[in-house]
This record gives sequence, structure tokens and C-alpha cells, in this order.
Amino acid sequence: MFRKPKTKGAIRQRNTEAWDEPDAENQDKPPINEVKKTAVPRATISFDADEGADSFFKLKKDKKKVEELKRQHRLEEEAEQICKQEKERKEALEKIVKKEKQSREDKKTNNEKQKYLDKYRDKSAKHISNTESFDYDEDLNIDGDAISSVSNKFASVFEGIPDSRAVFEAKKRRERARREGNQDGYIPLDDTQKLKSKNERNRLIREDENDDSDEECANNFYSARELLRSEEDRRREEQERFLEREHGDVDESDRKKDEDSENEEWERQQIRKAVSKREIVQLRTEKRNTSQLFGHVAPIEDDTAMDMDIDLEMDVQVIGKPDFSGPKNTGGVVKIEDILAKLKLRIQERDEALNFRKEEKRKLHQNIEENKALIAKLESELPTQSTKYTMYQELRVYSRRLLECLNEKVAEINGIVDKRRDCGRAKTMRIMSRRRQDMRDQHAECMQGKSAKMGEAATRSAEREARRGRRRRERETTLSGISHEEGLSTDDEETTQQTASDKKTYDEVEAVASVLFADALDEYSDLRKVLGRMIDWLAVDSKSFQDAYVYLCLPKLCSPYVRLEMLQADILNNETVLTSMQWFKTAVLAGSENAEIDQTHDILVELAPAIIEKVVVPFLIDTVKEEWDPMSLRQTRNLATCCSIFEKLPNLTEKSKQFNALLMAIRERICDALTNDIFMPIFMPNMIEQPSCRQFHDRQYWSCIKLIRSINALSSIISVAARFELVVEKCVNSHCVMAFRTGVKNEVSVERKIRGLFTELDDALLMMGGRTSFRQLISSLQIVAEAQNQAGRSFHKEIDKYLMKLER
Repeated sequence: MFRKPKTKGAIRQRNTEAWDEPDAENQDKPPINEVKKTAVPRATISFDADEGADSFFKLKKDKKKVEELKRQHRLEEEAEQICKQEKERKEALEKIVKKEKQSREDKKTNNEKQKYLDKYRDKSAKHISNTESFDYDEDLNIDGDAISSVSNKFASVFEGIPDSRAVFEAKKRRERARREGNQDGYIPLDDTQKLKSKNERNRLIREDENDDSDEECANNFYSARELLRSEEDRRREEQERFLEREHGDVDESDRKKDEDSENEEWERQQIRKAVSKREIVQLRTEKRNTSQLFGHVAPIEDDTAMDMDIDLEMDVQVIGKPDFSGPKNTGGVVKIEDILAKLKLRIQERDEALNFRKEEKRKLHQNIEENKALIAKLESELPTQSTKYTMYQELRVYSRRLLECLNEKVAEINGIVDKRRDCGRAKTMRIMSRRRQDMRDQHAECMQGKSAKMGEAATRSAEREARRGRRRRERETTLSGISHEEGLSTDDEETTQQTASDKKTYDEVEAVASVLFADALDEYSDLRKVLGRMIDWLAVDSKSFQDAYVYLCLPKLCSPYVRLEMLQADILNNETVLTSMQWFKTAVLAGSENAEIDQTHDILVELAPAIIEKVVVPFLIDTVKEEWDPMSLRQTRNLATCCSIFEKLPNLTEKSKQFNALLMAIRERICDALTNDIFMPIFMPNMIEQPSCRQFHDRQYWSCIKLIRSINALSSIISVAARFELVVEKCVNSHCVMAFRTGVKNEVSVERKIRGLFTELDDALLMMGGRTSFRQLISSLQIVAEAQNQAGRSFHKEIDKYLMKLER
């Protein structure tokens, strides 16, 4: 019913003890008889024949496998311990080897040095004979057998210094031994063997394929036990060697190795000496031949090698001595011409040396004279230098104190200037905003009628009419008999409360400015005395004054005093002339009290223009941007009066950045007024007949004429081209022409308008443009002249004269 287990055949019995021993193969063993046994299954199930009685399970464990696992586990633990110990042992061994290597190198160096000193102590010895005995000191500890072996190997060296032929033969023998292999005791450097098969030839032979140095024998068998035993033996040997080195028991073989290396080094030094000697002998031979050629007696020199020849090397092999083929002086006759030539040469050399000494003497005398002149000059300048020194010391103290004073005052000056400017800017903005709002309200009244006067508009209209009435009554009392047009006056009246507030601010600024330098001495608060100190420096030492660029710092030094006076002058509200101001007079008269300086000095002449360019012009730029109203004729005329001197100054040109910035600020303010303040309404013919619309139309026209007058008032600083652009192109052609075409043409008011316009168009503007530029104005005037002629007025004849002037 059940399949019986297969019986295994005879199993070969192995000797486990001899398997791991390396010498087990060499031992004689008796023949092993093979015995056939019936193999018992490891785990089988057996039953009785009756299949019912006394049946049992028989299980046999695999003890071999368990023992193998235990053994592997034990080997792994031992391997970890061995690795750890090996790592520690290697670290200790590396330290010992480094120390031993250093001591060996030191010992080797000392031995070589002592050997060379003993060898070359006697300088008269030229070679070493083989009959001489080699006596070494006992301190060197050199083995006699080693000496005899070295002598047998290098017999030619001990017999005498080898020549080039012996060296060449030695090199050939070495090369032959290296090429033919292990012969005569030589070990070949290239141990790779070209293995080729008898019946097969490879096309490519590589070293890694044919090199059998690392190939393993095919008949060797390895086991884990053998490897472990070899590792333990190697570790035990290294440990013993380490202990020997630690206790100083060095083997004699190591000492012999050191001596062999020393002998090899000595042999190389001898070969280098032999080659160097041959080179030196050749050079000396050439020197003797050259001396014989020119008839000189060559000194007798020794051809033996010296100590210095050891370091010389020669790569080129020299065989024999070179033959000298040049001419030889065989006669030994001394000629008189040669003697005379030598004498002349010596005389010439003597004259050259004498001339050189004379030139040196002349230079020394010249230097002495120059030094004497310099000493005399310094002695003569001693009083002047003393004066300069005193002046420098006083000026140093004065400059420091002046800067300390100005540093405190400049902040206060800037504060009151900003306060005054803020007040003026606020006033200008209020007046401009009110004027523009009144213009919008009046246009709305003309377009909408009485319905526009409601609420705030009605209040503004009443206040506006009240201000006009007060200005009209004032003109009647002051300008009686002079005609005036609505729109030419400036509506700058403010409430009593606002006027009192502004006046209080101005008074505070004025009070602070008047006592600003009250706590300072006159030397620091008076601009005349400050400039006097600087001018004294210029008079004493003008070179240092210019080298220190003090003349560039003078405008900045005068800036606090000038700005304070400009603030008190209030140039927009008062007529101010720069030439009448105190700081300008002080700058012009600077240096007049000092008789030691020329009044026409460039620095003195350029002082006032420099102050205007660097101090006054920046102050005016801020004033124009913040406070100036172009629609105010009074402010514009005051500004023009202050700037009237600019056209006389040579430094205020188109190249001046500050002056260009001032012109740009003026242009921006005028363009802003043209955009926001000048407005020419266009009414229907039936609306223009109404009194309110006609008055608003006339007022806007005269406002445009007022702006043209403001622009012409600045003609001293604005060029003709700029005025032509602003007046003709932006005012006349844009607004005045529109007023002529949309307004009444046959009334007397038109005559005043045209006369007022041509009064502002001076000859410079008319010459600047042509018929093309005035084409629109000419057509408008022709329409007005025709209307005047139809109305029976004689003003059309005057218009014809104006047209002839424009067309010219």
C-alpha cells in the first residue's frame, strides 16, 4: 500500500580531520574500504503488517544542520570581535610605523653625512686604490660581509672612479637583465608573461588577461577553517613584530636592508661624480685651447673632481676629448704693436674713469650750490612763513567757531523761511481757487440766467460784486482821469480776519529774523567781517587759498546771511533791487579794506555773481513755485525788478543749471494760468447782446491781455522765442482771435481791445513771426475792419495800418 523508501548506495567516507589540515595530502594513509549500508530514512512512517496494532511515529532530528548554524553564529561573533581588535591594532601600528620610519630616515641621513665627511676629509686624495684597506669606525656598525659583497659587485668603483664607458656598460647590462628575465640574480621589472596557446594565436593581447601574477591555482581548495587559521597566524605574527619594535629588538635583516639602500645611494653619487668630472674636463680643455689661440698663458688646473662637482649632472654622453681646430700661437713672439695697443687701451680707460670722476664732482658742486641757495631762500622767507603760520592758527580757530555758530543758526533760518513760505502759498492758493470759482459761476449765470444764483452761488456772487465795488471806488480816488478796464485788476482782497492772521505770521517771522544773531559776536553775525577773514587768507597765501577751493565754498558760507535778508525783503510784495541789498554791497566791496590784494582779482570779481547763482536763484525758484501768481501784475513786476540784474551777469546763461531751473518754473506757472485762468466764452448772437454776457466776455478778454502784460514784464530773463510761443501762439491765436470773432465788432469797445493788444505786441514779437503765424489774427482783424467801415467808423483805417505791420 505504501511505497518503500529507496536505499542509498555506498556513501564515500571522508576524513573530516584531514580535510581542514593543509599537510593531510602528503601523509600516507591506509586504503579505505567502502562498506555498503542500508540508509535509514530521516523521518519515515512505519506500520505493522497487521496495520492496526502497536503503530508509532519515529522522527529523527538533523543535528548537523543545528551544529552548523551554531558554528556560523559563533564565527560571526568572533569575526565582529576580530574586526574591532584589528581596527584598534591598526591604529596603534600606524603610529609606531610612522615613528619608526622617521627614526630610520634620521639615522640614514646621519650615516650618509658621516660617511661623506670621512671619505672627503683628506682633500689631497684623488682616487681610492683597491690595495687600501677600508677602516670604518665602530660607531657606524657596518657588517664586513656586506662590505665584501658590495666590493665584489662594484669592483670597478672601488678600484677607481668609473669612466663614461664603464657607466655605459653597466647600463647595457641592466637593460639586458631587465629584458631577458630572471638571470644572474636580477629580478625583471616587467613580470607579465605573454601566454599563448600552441594551436591558437590571439590578435589582441591585454596585460590583464596575460598577467598570471594574481591567478589562482586550479588545484587549490579553501575552507572557512583554513582561512580563519591563516588570519589568526598573520595577526599573531604582526603582534609579535609590534612587540619586538616596541621593546627595541629589531631584526638584523632590517638593518642589512638599510645598509643596502645606503650602498645603492653611494653608487649613484659616484656615477654622478664621474659624469660631472668628464664635463668639467671638457670645459677646461676648451678654455686652454682658447687661451692658446689668443696668446695667453693658461693656468695649470687640476682635473680632479671636487666637492662642488657632486651636484652637477650631465645628460649628454661625451666620448673622448674634442679636437681643437683653431689657429695656435706657436711662435710666442711679442710684437710692439700689441704692446702699444694695450697701452692705448689702458690710457683710454683711465681717461674715461677720470671724466666720470670729474662729472661726479661737478654734480656734487651743483647740488651744494642749489642747497645753499635754497637755505638762503628759506631764511629770507622766514618772516613770511611765520606770518602764514600765525594766520593759519587764528583762521583754524575762527573757522571752527564760525561753523559751530552757523550750524545752530541755519536750522532756525530754514524754519522761519518755511513758515513764511507756507503762509504765502496758502494765500495764493485761496485767491486762485476763488478766482476760478467766480469764472465758473459767471459763465453759469450767462448760460442759465437767474436760476444759477441759488444758495452758495448767490453768496459768492454778492461777495464778488462787493469786492468789485470797493476796487472801483479805490481807483476813482487814486487813479482819477485814467480809464480802466474790468479784468485788468487783481481780485486779491481777503477777509479782515484772514488778513490779520497773515499779518501776525509775518510779524513773528520778522521778529525772529531781526534777533537771530543777537547772541553772536559781530565777527560771526556780520557778513562783512566773515568775508574779511577769508580775504585776509587770500592776501597772505593765495596759492593755498586756491588749492583748498575756498572760493567755491564762499557762496555757501554767505548763504545764511543772504537768505535771511531776502526773507525780510519779501520780493513779491515789495519792489526789491538786488544791487541795493546790503549783502550785495558787501560782496562787491570785499577786499577793499585790504591794501595787499588787487581789487581786480578774479575771485573778488566773481564773488557776487557766484552768490546770486548759488543762493539767490534757488531762493527765487522756491518762491515762484510756491507763492507767485502770474495773474497778479504787481507780483510779476516785483519779480521782474528783482531779476533785472540777471541779464548783466556772465555766469547766468543757458549753461547754468540753476538759471534754467528758474526759467522752467516760470514757464510752468504761466502754462498753468493759461489752462485754468484764461477762458474765452462763446455765446450766440442774441445772447451777446445781453449786458451780463457782454461784460463777462469783455472781462475774460482783458484778463488775457493782463497775462500777456505779465509775460512781457519778464522780458529781461525770458527770451524772445519763449515770449512769442507764450504770447502769440497760446494767447493771441487761441483766445484773442476767438474774442474778436464771437464778440461785438462795430462798437467803440472793440477799438480799445485792438489798441490794447497791439500795445503788447512789440517789434521783437512781430519780427519773430511771419504772415503764417499771424494768419488767424489777420483774418479776424479784416472782419472787424469791414464791420467798422459798415458802421461808418474811421477806426478801420487804423486797423489797416496794423494789418500792414503784420503782413510785413
